[in-house]
Amino acid sequence: MLLVTPQWIVRTVASMAAMAAMATMVVMSLTATAESPVNFAGTDVLTEQPTFLSVDEAYQMDVSLSDNGHIEVRWRMPPGYYLYRHRFAFALDSGGTLGQPIIPVGIEKVDDYFGEVEVYYDEVNVRIPVIEQTGPLRIRITYQGCADYGLCYPPETRGWTLVPEGYTVEAIAENGIESNDVSMWVVVGSALLAGFLLNLMPCVFPVLAIKAVTVLDIARSGRGLTHAFGYASGVVSTFLVLGVLLATLRTAGEAVGWGFQLQEPGFVSAMTVLFFAMGLNLLGVLELPGFGVAMSKPNAFLTGIIAVVVATPCTVPFMASAMGYGLSRGTGALLLVMVVLGIGMAAPYVLITGFPAIARRLPKPGVWMVTIKQAMAFPMFLTAVWLTWVLARQAGADAVLVLLAGSVGLGLLSWLGMNKSARMSRVWSAGLALVVAVVWGVTSVLDEPTRGETAENRFDVAAFETARASGRPVFLNITASWCVTCLANERTTLATDRVQDYFENNGIVYIKADWTRRDASVSDLLTTFNRSGVPLYVFFPPRSQPRVLPQLLTPSLLLREIDDYLVIKSP
Repeated sequence: MLLVTPQWIVRTVASMAAMAAMATMVVMSLTATAESPVNFAGTDVLTEQPTFLSVDEAYQMDVSLSDNGHIEVRWRMPPGYYLYRHRFAFALDSGGTLGQPIIPVGIEKVDDYFGEVEVYYDEVNVRIPVIEQTGPLRIRITYQGCADYGLCYPPETRGWTLVPEGYTVEAIAENGIESNDVSMWVVVGSALLAGFLLNLMPCVFPVLAIKAVTVLDIARSGRGLTHAFGYASGVVSTFLVLGVLLATLRTAGEAVGWGFQLQEPGFVSAMTVLFFAMGLNLLGVLELPGFGVAMSKPNAFLTGIIAVVVATPCTVPFMASAMGYGLSRGTGALLLVMVVLGIGMAAPYVLITGFPAIARRLPKPGVWMVTIKQAMAFPMFLTAVWLTWVLARQAGADAVLVLLAGSVGLGLLSWLGMNKSARMSRVWSAGLALVVAVVWGVTSVLDEPTRGETAENRFDVAAFETARASGRPVFLNITASWCVTCLANERTTLATDRVQDYFENNGIVYIKADWTRRDASVSDLLTTFNRSGVPLYVFFPPRSQPRVLPQLLTPSLLLREIDDYLVIKSP
């Protein structure tokens, strides 16, 4: 029996704080030498791997304003590094209007990432005419390059202010965290709080429902703390794996962020089948090995993994800034943020199950728990329905047909499994083969990467730039069908008559960018504002700096934020 004393409480809290501090110290030592997307601090004497430069060292950029009214941008690169011509992007936030950039012809190259492209070695100069200059120019410049030895950097965006008097240039911080001005401990605190808040998001409710029943069963037994740390280990380990995947993919040139795996129809279909199977399990129709109410330690670990996976459609306050910091400072900082997010998410369950005094206040286990357990199946089924809707928007009706057929097959296997004479090993082998077949079937019906998209949800870059150049205020909504926070904001705020009327009365152009599936142009926008995931709401006032708005919106909050940047007050 676990005895709770003040000393035990202090030791428990101190041990969790020590975990965060230890992770911070270890990863801070990594970030001290990790200035590039993947750090190679010198040549490895065993593998003789090359040392890669940081982005700023590899692509030295200089921006100036010429006498004839052109913005001149010059990059210089050391041997072995090059820039892509098609990855240049230039946007003027205030001070005038940009003309068509004058970009020299590059060297033709067959690239491992983009195929046939034009690139620049050594140096490249780009001239951008400025039309109707009205004051200091605030320009955002996006570029991307690679090294011949195999490292491809993520897209980079830099902001500059050009003042005509004296033609001086100074770098300005973009919206979001500026890593040089923020303490590592502030980031750790933000990530810890964000991880805790993830437990309150609707996307995590189905798994928390299982954990609630589990608490009633094991908290009184004295095994609560052991199971809690098993769950915490699964949560933290999964966050760490996601961090490694994020760093690896971004190093390979992929513009990915929080929730990136939900952009793949195959993953969405696998998660749909999993939630459907979990619902059948809670109803007692399908027996998942060891996945019952009184879970074993390995299954506590498994539940932690699932909790993180289903949490990825949600974002919470403090999370975007912490993730933006990690992504901007390299692999070490990103892993630190992910580990602390995991600790924050697991902490409430560890504390609750570790206190027998709390367990004594809970209802005693009994037959009523069977009813509660079965009732928890329906949140699982609702989650499967929602994921099916996401798949329909990603991949179309053919993929949904394959998924539904697979679900019927899973139901058939469940019925066969209820026959005690059936050999369970054969049933589970068939079940695993069915899941693989569903995922393969969904991916095979995707003839094109954009299958399932429509003109309505495909982001139009030209329309966005035209709206920006029109002189009217612009509201940009970057969203995704799998983002629960995005859907909630759209239903409760953006789609309301109050907000729609306000936009119409003030001439605000509303533009929606859908990130349900990977879209390079939308990813570039996220990178521009130092964000790693959705939702992202940006308000562009006329002739002024864009304003990043909060991720959780209400009509009053949204209109108040916009009012601060408009001359016309809301009606």
